Amino acid sequence: MSRQRERRDIDSDIKKLPRPAVILTRVGQLWECAKPFALCICGGAALPTEHKARKGYKADVLEPSQSFSPQTSRYGSIGEGGEWRQAIEAYYQDNVEAAYQIALSLGAGFGGSALNWYRMIEGEALARQQGTVQKITDWLQIEKVDNELQGVHGLEETVQAACEEVAERLGWTFEVPTLVTVLVREADNPWHGARFGYAVDKVPYDKVCVPNAVCHDPEQLRSVIAHEYSHIVTLNLTDNRAPQWLEEGIAMFIQGEPLASSFAPFHARPSDWLSPHDLDLAFGVDRRDAETHRAVRHAYQQAAVLVHYLHSLAGEEGLRRLLRAFTNNSLWDEVKINVLGAPSVEEALHEVYKVGQGEVFELAFKWSAGR
Repeated sequence: MSRQRERRDIDSDIKKLPRPAVILTRVGQLWECAKPFALCICGGAALPTEHKARKGYKADVLEPSQSFSPQTSRYGSIGEGGEWRQAIEAYYQDNVEAAYQIALSLGAGFGGSALNWYRMIEGEALARQQGTVQKITDWLQIEKVDNELQGVHGLEETVQAACEEVAERLGWTFEVPTLVTVLVREADNPWHGARFGYAVDKVPYDKVCVPNAVCHDPEQLRSVIAHEYSHIVTLNLTDNRAPQWLEEGIAMFIQGEPLASSFAPFHARPSDWLSPHDLDLAFGVDRRDAETHRAVRHAYQQAAVLVHYLHSLAGEEGLRRLLRAFTNNSLWDEVKINVLGAPSVEEALHEVYKVGQGEVFELAFKWSAGR
């Protein structure tokens, strides 16, 4: 499960602006697209090789030793979301103890609106307080609480091997370091919004969090690490431009989700097969009741089928080329994407497979149904 979905609403927010503001905003976006090329042509700079913009980067965050007092008044916390913004900022720098200190002072937010953030921060902060961090390679560290993993052998080797397998299959060369955190046992509960594992784009590394329970089964641990590290690789190679169906589909495919079981619910109920837009929305529904949980599971299964289909066309080399195709664009492609609002995935799919997103969904269903 990837936690990086917020940038999708930027273009829709722009469209709500007054028309002159829209024009100015589009001109600004055009310059941002053209600036690296202009600098390169003029000899002022080389084209950038690293596109990824980290979230929440700010140098002056609260240190764990500092105290925090929320700024409130008779009208509630100051600003929209109050000081939760500071907690989240600290969280994205993996300063989880400071984030937890702020979260403790604020509680779950008005009407419990920040409960999911609270529990995520709490789970990672407790692992930081109780555990130790071990450097495995130049690109991999593992954080764990040893006394909660008694009887577990070969965890470090399993994690490293799973990451290396993902990297080899997707063409990743470990440009960004990763911290893998084994969460404390008490975080493995229904109240945690991502209790089965998740990946986060942080500063100064990417982070994968896995539940304690999977560490006692090497195959389960391998599967979870493969899924979450696939998110890390996809995020970096596509500059966070991939739609969620592709992110989750690649993660499901790499972890070893079989095609037959993935397509089974759609064979029984073809009407459950969703359009690209509806499929991306399906990943974000409330998962706390049986019906929506079933819908989310079907979303993951459909994403897996779609990537199985893409794999049938050009193998893993095609998937590697597809991920790279999100960022190897010409200036005109960047203008179409950033200024005219053309979906990045359309350009990438056409480059590698000569088909668009809608065609992929239609052809993948027919291909799977005929097997």
